Amino acid sequence: MDDTHTQDRPRCYFAFRSPYSRLGLHKVAKAGVDAELIAFTGPPEDAPFADPTANRYKLAYYRQDVLRMTWRMSLPIAPPDPFDVDFTAANRAFVAADRDGFGLAMALALSDARWGEGKNIADPAVIAEAAGSAGWTGYDADAVAGDGGITAILTAHRAKIAEDGVFGVPFIVEGPNKYWGQDRFDIWLEERTSTRVPR
Repeated sequence: MDDTHTQDRPRCYFAFRSPYSRLGLHKVAKAGVDAELIAFTGPPEDAPFADPTANRYKLAYYRQDVLRMTWRMSLPIAPPDPFDVDFTAANRAFVAADRDGFGLAMALALSDARWGEGKNIADPAVIAEAAGSAGWTGYDADAVAGDGGITAILTAHRAKIAEDGVFGVPFIVEGPNKYWGQDRFDIWLEERTSTRVPR
């Protein structure tokens, strides 16, 4: 894919840790938008990570809200166990799949495994199962772990996170416009066809 086409595509930042990212990815898929997907590996270096689960009141709210927003999209939900895992292997597998043209399918498969089935997506067997669900046959845990090209892409993605000022997910950037939160994705999709919104 040439650089001009990549620059014209909206950028969609997501993280497997976030149940809202899963919903945003499903909206992108349902709309059929060709977005550049970028795994969010944390905010820019000059911004602290505000962990919503560290605030018990916000966490209690999220437990309600994630259920209702997931049910509204008619998706299954199961709390992941364990909750906090190392997402490195999943992120690297996503990048490898994306390079092979299966990025969105793999991102959805891993997100659904985590948030729809409660699986541990740090487990190579779970990642392999997600690859199968995505229709991607190129997954090899050892090859993905040692692939310098994947590391270079993740490094480039860190630069894009800083350039776009991404502080949370899901997050869409299209032209000068930014949308944070899966509910704002609905506004983004509406505005994509509006002549009143600058591009």
